[in-house]
Amino acid sequence: MKTPEILLLGGPNSGKTHYAGQLYGRLKRRPEKLKIRSGDGSSTNLTALESVLTSLEDGKAAEHTPAEQYDQILFPLIDSGDNKLDLYWPDYGGEQLKQLFEQREVPSAWRERLESSEGWLLFIRLSGEKTYPDAIAKLASLPEERPEENRRLETWDANAYWIELIQIICSVADYGITAQKNKPPLAIILSCFDENVTEDQTPSEILKAKLPLFYQFINSNWLKENLSIWGVSALGKALTPQSNDDSFIDEGPEYQGWVVAPDSYEQSSDLTAPISWLIDKTI
Repeated sequence: MKTPEILLLGGPNSGKTHYAGQLYGRLKRRPEKLKIRSGDGSSTNLTALESVLTSLEDGKAAEHTPAEQYDQILFPLIDSGDNKLDLYWPDYGGEQLKQLFEQREVPSAWRERLESSEGWLLFIRLSGEKTYPDAIAKLASLPEERPEENRRLETWDANAYWIELIQIICSVADYGITAQKNKPPLAIILSCFDENVTEDQTPSEILKAKLPLFYQFINSNWLKENLSIWGVSALGKALTPQSNDDSFIDEGPEYQGWVVAPDSYEQSSDLTAPISWLIDKTI
C-alpha cells in the first residue's frame, strides 16, 4: 500500500495546530471524502490532537506546539473509493522553520524529511506577514539625509523570506530550483483566511495581491497541475484561551471552519479538501 508522506511547512502562529485538530475532528466525527479507518491493526497515537479538539469543544484556543517539539502523527485513512492509505502528519514548533532560514543550516532530521516527503503543505498567515512595498523608493530618495533607512531591516520582506526559504528547501531536497517537473505537489494554505476574505477575490488573487513576488516565483517554478492555493479558516473566527465561544460549545468544533478552493469564492465545510488534493497527486 502506498503511504504518502506530507511535509508540513509553516512558521510560528501560522495555524498548523488548529487545522490539524479540526482535520482530526472532521475525519472522526463528520467525514466526507476521507475518514479514519479502523479494525485492520493500524496503531496510532492521536492524543495530541485529542487535546486540541478538547480545547475547541470548550470554545477556547488550543496551546501552540512547543518550539522544540517534533512528533509525527499517523492518520490511517480510507477514501470514498475504499482506497486505504497512511498519512504521516508532522507536528512541530514553527520556530524550527524560522531557525532553518536564519541559520542557513539544515539539520539531518529535517534533511531526511525533505528527501522522503512526496507532497508539501505550506501554511502562510497573510495577516502576520511583513512587507515593505515602499522600501525601494525610500532608499532611493536622498540617502544622505535618511541614514536610518540604510540600516538592515530587522524583519525580511515576506516575499524575499518565502522565496529564499523555498530555494533552501528545494536545494536540500535535491530538486532543481528552476526545474518544474521534479518538484513535489505543493498546496499553499492561506490560513486564518477569515482575516483576509473578500467577496470578489479568490485565494490565488489574494496571494498575488499580498505577496506578488512570491506568487510569481511559485508559478514560475511549479507545474500548474502540481500547485494549488487554498483559503482556510480552520475555526471560522478568532478564539482565545479564555473565549468560551458558545457556537463551539453548543454545535461542536466539527461544524466550525471552512475552506475556499483555488479559483473559487465559495466557502466549503470540507477542511480535508487540500489534503485530498495532495493525496490524489501522490498515490
